[in-house]
Amino acid sequence: MFMQEFYVLIAIIIILAILFVVGLRANNNAMIKYAEQIRNLSLPFCKFVGFRRYGRGFKALCIPKEGGLFSRIDVTLSLTWRENPLYYLLSPLTKDKDHILVWGSLTKRCPINIEICKEGYLSQLKLDSNLEKIELSQLGMIVITDNLDKTRKFLDKIEESLLSSKDCIDSISIKESEGWVKIVARILGDSSIKNVFNLLMRSGQVIKESI
Repeated sequence: MFMQEFYVLIAIIIILAILFVVGLRANNNAMIKYAEQIRNLSLPFCKFVGFRRYGRGFKALCIPKEGGLFSRIDVTLSLTWRENPLYYLLSPLTKDKDHILVWGSLTKRCPINIEICKEGYLSQLKLDSNLEKIELSQLGMIVITDNLDKTRKFLDKIEESLLSSKDCIDSISIKESEGWVKIVARILGDSSIKNVFNLLMRSGQVIKESI
């Protein structure tokens, strides 16, 4: 009886070790794929793209060429716990995904403050209750701003990019005092990072040309 329990225990340990190695390799492959996508998307308008490991993922620094929309673009990418055996059991329920955060430091500051986010993400933001609100029911998003007229014009001009990225985007923040555009998103497929960068660049372009 003791030997049977011992063999069962050894089998469980071996299975857990295999799942850990498989998950570790899957995360490493995902990280390489994401880094290549970011490099390929950035190189056409950047003179430098660098990476370093950070926590459960990596950080990237992109320095655009002179005269661009941004003075720098910072990226933080966080991976899920693929090496944890429970991930494979719980992920269908938790729907856990890899996350990407992108900050673009504007060369021309936006004269308004805008928060665009999924309704479920709103509780995570600490916002002034006196700000104006716009509901984008077709996107399942809410917009919080201190200037309705300028924000509506901004939304009209980024509509196409916003529509293509609506499934993966959690929030878009534009701060007048900070001078950046920040996008928080989940990676749902091969096009997610591309859609995030397209939305970032379109937002920067509209701010530079119009607002």
